[in-house]
Amino acid sequence: MKNINKLNIQFYKCFFTILFVMGVNLYSFGQDVIVKLDGEEIESKVLEITPESIKYKLFDFQDGPLRNISKEQVALIIYENGTRENFSKIEVSNELKNISLEETKAFIVEYINKYGYEEDTFKRPYKATFEGNYLRLVVLRRNGVDPVNDGLLYDFSNVYKFQRVSKRSDKLAFINIFVSILKNDRKDKWDKHKLVMRVSGIPEAESIVNALKHLNSLLLEKDAVDAKF
Repeated sequence: MKNINKLNIQFYKCFFTILFVMGVNLYSFGQDVIVKLDGEEIESKVLEITPESIKYKLFDFQDGPLRNISKEQVALIIYENGTRENFSKIEVSNELKNISLEETKAFIVEYINKYGYEEDTFKRPYKATFEGNYLRLVVLRRNGVDPVNDGLLYDFSNVYKFQRVSKRSDKLAFINIFVSILKNDRKDKWDKHKLVMRVSGIPEAESIVNALKHLNSLLLEKDAVDAKF
């Protein structure tokens, strides 16, 4: 009889533990996430979007006050159902608007492979390739052939912020972009990351940034078209 009671107690402990875990998981998927341009994430319940601002309540304090944030501070909103709404205004010059996705990708690969380096030294160049519409950047050793690692895979349809090119000298500039990278291939988990690239030349750095902005614009247009079907 005592053994049966022990089994019952263990069963109920397991049962309520499972219920608790399920409840936590359901709760965690019920929020909207406001992603600011500086990368900060606000777990919230978005209530209204006006031409100037986003009105929301904190997800874990929905009985609290209504809050406002300027749309100019927001990169995107990831809604509870997984859809994304982008707010960052990325300007693309008129000269680039007629350049196709494939041409843009080819230009990015060519310029990064010629002028792009790991942020700390000119001794480790980047090797850029595309896997579908994802950009892989691999750091090479000094010989420019052997890879240091497998590199990172970037999703330029999900850019948080393009910063201005940092100009250090005529032959040295830095690119700084907050963008999503693949963190876990098996789970298809992506996370925000700051890409810092050393570039040998200011015009070259500006050209790479403009091409990446155009890539972002083309991918967002493609996603919008795909969503309609």
